[in-house]
Amino acid sequence: MSGQAGEAGIPRILHIHRTLARGDPQAERCARLIAAFGGRLRHTMVAADGDFSALAGIAKGVSVECRTSFPPVPALPLPGRLQRLARAMVDCHLVLTYGRGGIGAALAHTAFGEVHALPPLIHHEDGSDETARERGKLRSKWLRRLGLGRASGLVVPSETMEAVALDDWQQPMGRVKLIPDGIDPKRFTREPNSQGIARLLKRSGERWIGCFARFDASERLDPLLEALATLDECWHLVMAGDGPRRGEVEAAATRLGLDHRVHFVGAAPDRAVALALFDIVAAPGGAEPVPLGVLEAMAAGKPVTGLDPSEAAAVLSADNAAPGNDDLERLAGDEYLRRTIGEANRDKAAAERGEAEMISAYRRLYASAMKRETI
Repeated sequence: MSGQAGEAGIPRILHIHRTLARGDPQAERCARLIAAFGGRLRHTMVAADGDFSALAGIAKGVSVECRTSFPPVPALPLPGRLQRLARAMVDCHLVLTYGRGGIGAALAHTAFGEVHALPPLIHHEDGSDETARERGKLRSKWLRRLGLGRASGLVVPSETMEAVALDDWQQPMGRVKLIPDGIDPKRFTREPNSQGIARLLKRSGERWIGCFARFDASERLDPLLEALATLDECWHLVMAGDGPRRGEVEAAATRLGLDHRVHFVGAAPDRAVALALFDIVAAPGGAEPVPLGVLEAMAAGKPVTGLDPSEAAAVLSADNAAPGNDDLERLAGDEYLRRTIGEANRDKAAAERGEAEMISAYRRLYASAMKRETI
């Protein structure tokens, strides 16, 4: 990762996030796109919390500067604070803002964009940093309605967020851009390695339920533990991730007598390696309508449980989304069902969730905002 300014003439992109921490969905999606664009763009990254760990894997040849001196995005959008923020956006070709943490910057752009001749701005919302209840509050709605008044685009990855943007945030249809998340299926076609997760061995006869969790207040993890307690002893739960509620979930597992069957492994070093070992993938619930881990599970040929029924119908294969077929107990008790649903999920992911299509859609959108033929 390079902090050099880069070759003259290459567009400069300013990214404004609440966090760029590893495991944050918006941060990881952004990092994937930066890596895909390669040397065609120069990137200046702003993270309000100072965590840039999601960028660690970006190749050294890509121009990425992590800026820690950027004006803070104000919780209270007073004019003076917004104007200072707007001035900091001048020296770039495109501003990209992300989620609730970036909407204050979008508001500064709307308020002072003409005064400072600011570059175009595109906002991104995947729903991962606010629950549906929080998004429904009047303050959340009005921040978007006001803040996106001059945005060149609002990118959402799911139909759920598209409906929120059109209805609750009252955004014009032409501004809202639905770009579903894409994945590279080749990454998820590996054979399982019983020792693929550090300090954890999958023994013969064991079956694993995998869950990629953020351990925040929005996730519904207690029902998953309670469901595990009803399954045969061969079933174990492997929870990959970290966050503020991890200790609380560990305590709940202890209360249920599941210490020997629930394994907390931190952030999985390679989700493809972990997925090869999982027999079922459980979505943790929470704010994000369709977690990337669910799409990756589909590409790996795994059945998925725990998605909201409306999202399951839109994302998963018909058998996986059908009533009853996403029930954990039924999946755990039927190996043939797990295999056939997994194969159907893999086929659907390959047909509908190509990474190349996603990258091309973002490339066209960003180039169009900067009035360039391509990037």
